[in-house]
Formats: sequence, C-alpha cells, structure tokens
Amino acid sequence: MFPYVQEPVLRVAGVTVSAFQVLVFAAVVAGYEITVRRATRLGWNRDLILSLVLWAVFLGFVGSHVFDTLLYEREALRRNPLVLFEFWGTMSSYGGLIGGILGGLLALRLKRLPAAKMLSFFDIVAYAFAFAWIFGRTGCALAHDHIGIAADSFLAVRFPDGPRYDLGLLELIWTIVICAAFLWLDRKPRPTGFFVAMFLVLYGPVRFALDMLRVGDERYFGWTPGQYASLAAAAAGLVLLARLQNQPLEQKI
Repeated sequence: MFPYVQEPVLRVAGVTVSAFQVLVFAAVVAGYEITVRRATRLGWNRDLILSLVLWAVFLGFVGSHVFDTLLYEREALRRNPLVLFEFWGTMSSYGGLIGGILGGLLALRLKRLPAAKMLSFFDIVAYAFAFAWIFGRTGCALAHDHIGIAADSFLAVRFPDGPRYDLGLLELIWTIVICAAFLWLDRKPRPTGFFVAMFLVLYGPVRFALDMLRVGDERYFGWTPGQYASLAAAAAGLVLLARLQNQPLEQKI
C-alpha cells in the first residue's frame, strides 16, 4: 500500500500556507507556460494568448467554487447563501473545467476570433491542462480531500484509521498516464481539436469509475455530479473524435 503522508504546512508571520495551495499555484503557472509556448510555436500572438488564458483561469476558479457549492455543499449554502461568493473556498474539478471553458469562449468572442481559431485555442489548453493537472492532483493527494472507501488493495493508502482509497492519488496516477500518452501522440501532427477529444475520452470514463469509490459526496439518483459530468465529457470527446476524421493535420512549426 501507499504510505500515509501528512500534508506539509508552512507558517510564516501568522500566515499558514498549505502544500495544496502551493501546488494549485504551481498548476496555474505550469498550465500558462505550456500554453504560451505551444501557442507561440503554432503562430499565436503571445499577448493575445495571455489575455485568453487569464480569462479562462479567472472564470475557472469561479466556476470551480460555484459548481462545488451548488451541487456538493447544499447544506452549507442553506445555512449561509453568501458562501456561494467565497471563491477562495471549496473547489470542484469539473466546475473549474466548465468555468474555464466559458471564460475562454467569452474572451474569444470579445476578440472576435473565428470558430477554427477557438478550437485551436482549446486544443492547446487541453494539452497543457493535462500536465498542469499533475500539480493540482498532487495537492489533492497530499491534502487527502477526496477520501474513498475502505480497501486492502495495493492502490490504497494506509491512513491512520485504516487503509482506504485516496481518489486524488489515484487520479494523479491516471493523469501521469494521460500525459505520457499525450507526449507520444504529439510526435506526429494531429488535427486541431484532437487533444481536446483525447483528454475527454481518456479522463471521463476513469473519473466516472473513481467517483463510484467516493464516500460522503452528494448523489442524485445514485450518481455524483462528477459522474454525470464524466459521461457528458466522454460522449463529447467521442463525438469530436468522429468529426475530426479526415480533417487536415495541425501544422508543426
């Protein structure tokens, strides 16, 4: 089994900084750097891509909290409706994805970019997101904020109160697999939108399965909100992959 590791915490001048917070910041930086470098290589203007990424990141954080509060923290919302606006609070990965997509779409519309350019932007971001997600899920694994059912599997974590799955750790492992696949697939030119589709197809089904191992999460008709989102993501990825057949390959510079 994996050993239990207490989340490192740094306290300086009365301010507490957790490993999770540091790693979320690292995820944003990594995602931005990979996006900018890849976009520049593909002929994008650096200032334009910066403004688009900032919109996506900002609304990604907003969406992450709003999605989590509305669907997972209904009791807290009932007690204090203002918790919906505490964007520094609880977070949801799918909420962040939805918010980031909406932020990117809004910025792309404001810049009056054509649909083909929009798909190119999201393809670049999807590629970068997978690598940035390694940092984010490492933070979740250290914070142990996605606890699963008790298990004696070699994939379980030996928690102080007994072994059980740590879903943040399991998703981290799968994310590393996705990144390895992306590095291999990127060796050849791919049609624009390919990495968006591949991320959704690779992430959606595994996330659906992992949510079956969750404990304490809100469920609607037996499924978590993440499971519904996972099915939608996988379906969207398959549809996009089908539409990309016989499309021109993305130019490599």
